[in-house]
Amino acid sequence: MSFSASDAAFEGFRLVRRHPLAVVFWSLAYLVFFALLFGAFGAGLAEVMAAAKAIEDSNDFTVSSFQSLAQAYGTFVWLMIPLSLVAGGILNAAVARAVLRPADSAFGYLRLGADELRVIAVSLILSLVMTAVAMVGFGVAGGLAGLAVAIGQNALYLPVVLIGLATVAVLVWLALRLSLAVPITLAEKRFTPFASFALTKGKSLPLLGMGIIAFVMSLLVGLLVDIIGTPATLAVGDLDGLGALQGETTLSIIRQAWPVLVTWGVINAVMSALQLAVLYAPFSAAYRDIKGLPTD
Repeated sequence: MSFSASDAAFEGFRLVRRHPLAVVFWSLAYLVFFALLFGAFGAGLAEVMAAAKAIEDSNDFTVSSFQSLAQAYGTFVWLMIPLSLVAGGILNAAVARAVLRPADSAFGYLRLGADELRVIAVSLILSLVMTAVAMVGFGVAGGLAGLAVAIGQNALYLPVVLIGLATVAVLVWLALRLSLAVPITLAEKRFTPFASFALTKGKSLPLLGMGIIAFVMSLLVGLLVDIIGTPATLAVGDLDGLGALQGETTLSIIRQAWPVLVTWGVINAVMSALQLAVLYAPFSAAYRDIKGLPTD
């Protein structure tokens, strides 16, 4: 069956209106995620902030200062990937459940069971596929750019740009064709990382339009939450101040900066929960409508 991209794009707002308590549970889940993340890697975050502050305050930008930031940030990101994958799987499954099984609303649709394990596994497989495609495409472009510099052939920059654009196009196309993998996995209760290809055939453009609308709406939601939360942020400061605590233990950082951490955590948890609904609910709605499933 066909689906209305413009109608599905606003499913997140309808979901928030129908089940506002779910957003509360998702916000609490994000708070737990932030707390676990900071408890495990708080000292690493302070190093990232310190490196960024050093670059910002320096009038003499050097490659070494950038490398210091990249190393600190890279270590932090790689350490948080497993935790982010688990949290993302649980929350993405909750959004899909809220759209596809609206009556199953206990605990804000949050669960930790076989559905979540399948969603986490599917998300991991798709992330690896997308990463591999990006590494190959941008790797070839980067290698060709290096060759152009080495031999002084400016004509090679055109293929570099074309390969880069082609890689982006392939990544967007893959993202659209695989975009229904999570709702399919949850609805059909089976490990199906690539079943989305058959369901999205001939629907890439409507899905792209739906995704763009949802993305713009999520930006507006983030902007609104930022505006509302600005007074609280100004009252306690922001995370940039953590750079001054570089070298401290995580427990020491928490003792000294807990007002900033709590304020930042609450504001960003609410914003993340709302953006989660706005961004991901449309794809579950698209699956529901394409399959002709009931809306209630």
